[in-house]
Amino acid sequence: MDKKTLELLKNHPLKYAAEEFSLADCAYRKMVAIGVGDFTEYEKAWREFLHRIERVWVKTQAAACGMPGWKKIESEVEALRTSDPLLGYLKQARNVDEHTISDLTKDWNPQFKAVQRGDKIKLTWKEWDRPLLPVKNRGIVYNPPEFHLGKSIEHLKHKGKAEPRVIAELALEFYCDFLNSVSKEVVGNK
Repeated sequence: MDKKTLELLKNHPLKYAAEEFSLADCAYRKMVAIGVGDFTEYEKAWREFLHRIERVWVKTQAAACGMPGWKKIESEVEALRTSDPLLGYLKQARNVDEHTISDLTKDWNPQFKAVQRGDKIKLTWKEWDRPLLPVKNRGIVYNPPEFHLGKSIEHLKHKGKAEPRVIAELALEFYCDFLNSVSKEVVGNK
């Protein structure tokens, strides 16, 4: 979020939620920039994303609590955060990161092979990816999502594109729409 936008939000009730959204977006951009690079830095950016995107929800709740129209949106989104595989996974992955020492994703295993054929060597390797891992919270296992808002997201996940990045893109889109909706329907009506 640039300084001009922050200045416009200076006295807006959703200022802190918007700042968290901006920080989540920064973490996502770090993941994109790292790509196949340093896994430790990539994973750190993913964990930062999980915390920041969850705080968008928390800061919005704090800002909109008691405002006309909030209860309806809160109820609808809270139901989605429980029932939607992507939103539920994000919430639980953040909880697992905060309260356990579990891994959330794993690095690319290229499985390099060199086979000599006569005087030539043929190199092969597995296509690049960084898959998410199932997370376990309070005895319940949450698998990486295959659906979001009732639609399959499998076509978005392919080799050469890290799974956390796909999930982060969809989450940013969802929470951007959410913030815009709250700003228009709740905060705009105060």
